[in-house]
Amino acid sequence: MATTATESIVVRRPLEEVAKTATDPGVLLPLVAGLGRFEFIGPGVDGAEEWDMFLDIGAIHVGGRVHVVSAAPTLRWHSVRGTRHSMQVEVTEHPDGAEVTMAMTVELGGLVMGRFAELLARSIAGRHLVAGLEQLRHHLEFEAPRELP
Repeated sequence: MATTATESIVVRRPLEEVAKTATDPGVLLPLVAGLGRFEFIGPGVDGAEEWDMFLDIGAIHVGGRVHVVSAAPTLRWHSVRGTRHSMQVEVTEHPDGAEVTMAMTVELGGLVMGRFAELLARSIAGRHLVAGLEQLRHHLEFEAPRELP
């Protein structure tokens, strides 16, 4: 079984600007460092990238090697080694700018205890996603350089 945490936030910046930042793993991952540890390994196949990602789920790190595909306005990754997990970041139009949605899926082994751990992981991951989205929003709205008209 798997569990998914999904969170969204509105960023008061143009869609193209938000998508450029939110779908570039080299820019996004350091901004959402509260999710865990990330290390770029190198280019993968088909224009994708290989990363080692270890997500903080309570007091433990889960993760491993992931295959990252980025094509604005979407960033996706899925595990190729280690704990089975995936993530999708999608940027869509919103009347106030752009909406960024992050969805993280984690699959842990075991029957009863595995299901319990997944429910706990979803709650913790959801809080990390909210914090990561807030960091992204703050960066784009207050820290990122802007072009003057």
